[in-house]
Amino acid sequence: MKLVQPQLEELKYRKKLLKDKKTMAFNKSNGGIVDFNEKIWKPWYALWMNDSKHYYAYIYDETLNKYIGEVSYHFEEEYQEYVLNIIIEYQYRCLGKGKTALELLCKHAKENGLRFLCDDIENNNPAKKLFLDLGFKEVWSRENITMLKKRL
Repeated sequence: MKLVQPQLEELKYRKKLLKDKKTMAFNKSNGGIVDFNEKIWKPWYALWMNDSKHYYAYIYDETLNKYIGEVSYHFEEEYQEYVLNIIIEYQYRCLGKGKTALELLCKHAKENGLRFLCDDIENNNPAKKLFLDLGFKEVWSRENITMLKKRL
């Protein structure tokens, strides 16, 4: 697997990913699916591909010869930390692909000078175990959210 930064016209995959109900079920408390409308693609792309505090890539599975999800991180002012995001298509979960993608994202972040990565994850999200298995530690918990953090 490898991380691939998409071209502007390839954002149709992100739109498809965010519209898939099964894939986005983890986001139920925030409305589930997300409308990634073409009208915002250019400004979104300009920010995520050209700002040093943002990184975004698709997860490309070379054995399947296709994208299977996305990873990103950005500097979150509220936390004063770099917060990551990872979404694996529903049908490719629990196959070790998320673990590999998260390891690749951590490696990329370290190579780009980050010392830590975090994720604010819902307590009932099954991916929480994956983060803990990869060395992320709980740093705080409130309501139904836990902040997990890893030194890179």
